[in-house]
Amino acid sequence: MDKYGIIVIGRGDKMYQALYRKYRPKTLDDIYGQDVIVKIIKNSILNNQINHAYLFAGPRGTGKTSIAKIFAKIINCEHPVDCKPCGKCVSCTQENNSDIIEIDAASNNGVDEIRELRNKVNLLPAYGKYKVYIIDEVHMLTQGAFNALLKTLEEPPAHVIFILATTDPHKVIETILSRCQRLDFKKISTEAIVENLSVIAKKENIDIEKDALTEIAKLADGGMRDSVGMLDQARAYTEGKITINDIHDINGTLTDNDLRKLLENIIDNKLDEILEKIEKYNDQGKNFVKLLEEFIDFVRNILLYKEAPKYFKERKQNIENYEQISPKISIKELFSIIETLNKYSFEMKNNNNSKLLFELAFIKIISDKNNKIVEKNEQKSENLSKVPEKNLQIKEKNIEKVENLPKNVENFTKKQTKSEQSPHNPLNESVKDEKKIQNAKKINDKLHSNIEQIKQIRIDNTLAKFNKKELKNIIPALELLNDLLINPDYSHAASILLDGTLKAASDENLIFVYKTKRLSDLFNENLPILEETIAKILNKKYNLIATNLDEWEIIKNDFNNKLRPFIYKEEQFNLEDIFKEDESEDNIQSMFEDIIEYN
Repeated sequence: MDKYGIIVIGRGDKMYQALYRKYRPKTLDDIYGQDVIVKIIKNSILNNQINHAYLFAGPRGTGKTSIAKIFAKIINCEHPVDCKPCGKCVSCTQENNSDIIEIDAASNNGVDEIRELRNKVNLLPAYGKYKVYIIDEVHMLTQGAFNALLKTLEEPPAHVIFILATTDPHKVIETILSRCQRLDFKKISTEAIVENLSVIAKKENIDIEKDALTEIAKLADGGMRDSVGMLDQARAYTEGKITINDIHDINGTLTDNDLRKLLENIIDNKLDEILEKIEKYNDQGKNFVKLLEEFIDFVRNILLYKEAPKYFKERKQNIENYEQISPKISIKELFSIIETLNKYSFEMKNNNNSKLLFELAFIKIISDKNNKIVEKNEQKSENLSKVPEKNLQIKEKNIEKVENLPKNVENFTKKQTKSEQSPHNPLNESVKDEKKIQNAKKINDKLHSNIEQIKQIRIDNTLAKFNKKELKNIIPALELLNDLLINPDYSHAASILLDGTLKAASDENLIFVYKTKRLSDLFNENLPILEETIAKILNKKYNLIATNLDEWEIIKNDFNNKLRPFIYKEEQFNLEDIFKEDESEDNIQSMFEDIIEYN
């Protein structure tokens, strides 16, 4: 307790010093994530090419003020070594060096303050070679103050250096910008932040999970100072080991598991559960603007996982949630969700009622989803009536199927049992009869163990009896798959099929092409349920197979060069023969001309 009766909390005889102050960089080598800036500053010092005015522009917490102070100390040091202050000379040891003047433009932004500065710049430095003026948040100066500063920047004394720092360089007038050497600070990478936090945690004996450090770095959004502040806060919050859940609790954010469940609610059309979650978040005092940004980022990550799995896996440590939900939703749906969320995210930043807009965003997504299904059903009723009955025989049946789809899906679902699903085929259909179960497993095993041979056979057979009319008739009918996305029993199979493109068809075979090998492999691992789903949609049994874009180009070229009009049988796999007749080479070329380019 001090003489005023105020209790002073500290460690020993000293007040506790915040970590961001304690570990503020003291040399240029202590700076993380600004290698280009550091190199420019060092070379300027070593080559004695020091400008009279600098503009440090960049996000908060990226090292602008720290580098400015270090730079000022180095150029005034009497005996610098390798661009490091000696720490022994008068200039280095002065606690409050009068040669280094810091000005906060946010509170000293008037003409009078700048005029006072102009009156003092002619005074010679007391200890070092230069008087360094560090003006923070320079964009806050008034127009008159800018004009007053401009006069000094035009003809500065030889012993004066200005370092202007700002987070909004576009607000600085052009005449000021043109008289400064501009250095743009970038957001510090997650890896660099984690590295620095790890060093601090080790020195401070802070027990923290690696995932928690990564989450702090992510939340800091490229700001080192913010990340160190969050680490300090986490230490105060948790007595034992700091976990990633502690970080989420402190910052009012959601885990990937929470975000996955929220997206699953959208997929399953469970608006009630979404609204209940929103009320819970509101009671917990969570920031809905931040929550929406998190959810957008999560949906974006799923998109990356589906489209660029290699890139994604190299940059994400925990991908279990993405692996789990990715097959349940199509790329088209992901784009639609992101588009809607982005619109509401922009509105939330300019509206005080963020909770209401957060609710409306999810209501809009589910409403649009249901409306699209209704519109598609109406369109399909009209389009399917034009499909030739000879090829697909779905004219009347599919019109009736569209109208009675919920009933058909329900009846089909009732036929499925809840037996254990295969780890490679999460939608493997259950069969009540044990004998049928065993037979189905045998077929699956044969399919998976011989998939490459089956793939080659089905591709060759499809190309040998390519049917252009069949292909054109099937493509519009596949739109019926969208209707199955709202049904949890079919959403996985439907999303897999919708992610691919039907490229070739024969009377009994279909070839789907996917952007990546991972997606085509997923297709081929789930052949039984996919074939069953296609049969329900088209009222006809087809043999399916999938390949990826790279393989498809090779297949087309191979066919073009060799033209294999041979019919292969799948009897070695106990499957039905695919074709009964051969086609001539000329006929194959005429039918296949749409997808094969001939020289």
